[in-house]
Amino acid sequence: MSMWKEYLIPFVGLKDGEHDYRFQINHSFFDHFPYSEIKDGNVSADVLMIKRPNMLTFEIRLNGKIELPCDRCGNNYSQELKENFKLVVNTEGETFNDEDDLVTLSSGTYEFDLSTYLYQYISLLIPSRRVCGEIPDPKKGCDPEVIKKLEKISSGKKNEEEKSSTDPRWEILKKIIPADRDKK
Repeated sequence: MSMWKEYLIPFVGLKDGEHDYRFQINHSFFDHFPYSEIKDGNVSADVLMIKRPNMLTFEIRLNGKIELPCDRCGNNYSQELKENFKLVVNTEGETFNDEDDLVTLSSGTYEFDLSTYLYQYISLLIPSRRVCGEIPDPKKGCDPEVIKKLEKISSGKKNEEEKSSTDPRWEILKKIIPADRDKK
């Protein structure tokens, strides 16, 4: 079932051959995927559908930007996307068998919902390491304040509050350990 009618492509009644579609994907598209890391973006999807008697072939070109949270500082940054995908749809299947880029529709289906496939292809383009930039600069990279705090934490420096907050029970337990244990 489609989220919107604009991503439904009715193929019954179309002539065999090539048919062009263009979709603009923005924040309203990503809002329909509540567990997505992508909350905003502007991606154009140019789709060429080639219709044959028992098959549809979709050649999808994605180009644009999405907003992702930085793994280092947590701020959102813009990630560029540019990739081509191909999806083959069998329109005369008796059973519903899906593979990676091969979809079989049951007989009697007259339209194809492209929205989920567009979202999946965009999700495949999310890099495994997402960072604003290598330079701590709010205009070009990670937030310098967050980087300073991370460096302070990773250097092992503790402030006076943290030093005094040691649980006194540990000091008592240290007295129980025999002194010659460390020499063995």
